[in-house]
Amino acid sequence: MVKNIIAAVIAGLTGNFAIAFAIMMLLSAGMAAGVMIAGGMDAAQQNKIKAQKAAAEEAAKPPPPPQRVPMEDEGPSPFEPRYVSLGEEILSPLPGKGRVLQIQLDLVTLRGQLAEDLLTAKRVPLRALALSILSELTVEEATAADASQMITERLKRAVNASLRPANSVDPVERVLIKKYYVQ
Repeated sequence: MVKNIIAAVIAGLTGNFAIAFAIMMLLSAGMAAGVMIAGGMDAAQQNKIKAQKAAAEEAAKPPPPPQRVPMEDEGPSPFEPRYVSLGEEILSPLPGKGRVLQIQLDLVTLRGQLAEDLLTAKRVPLRALALSILSELTVEEATAADASQMITERLKRAVNASLRPANSVDPVERVLIKKYYVQ
């Protein structure tokens, strides 16, 4: 009996009914695929229309007002003068009884941070160099009208000459005298 039922089903699948059933299944699958593709195309079209509307609205808006943008602090300008002090007052004895020159010096460089670092690192030898130059002065030279100018020129040449092997340029632009007393 089971054999007869199976044989009848197989016989039914091989006839005209089976071909019609296969065609119906293919048509149904095709229609389902078409509906899915059409739905995807419709959603893409709707998204495109929404994007165009948003772009048109954004273009219609006025531009925002200009705002000040704070500049980043880059530190001190390399073109500003940098001052390096040689420390406290230098006392240099002058020839003659009880004569002393009191002087306080600053070195000025326009060469930037590297030159300032070089002068700061060599502060003690430069102070000793300044003391040796000042100790060569006579009372007449120390009390002359152009004494401060003469001393600054001598110190500038001597400091630049002593630093020249370490540097190819002269790091000291000026020598400033902050205090100058002859006692």
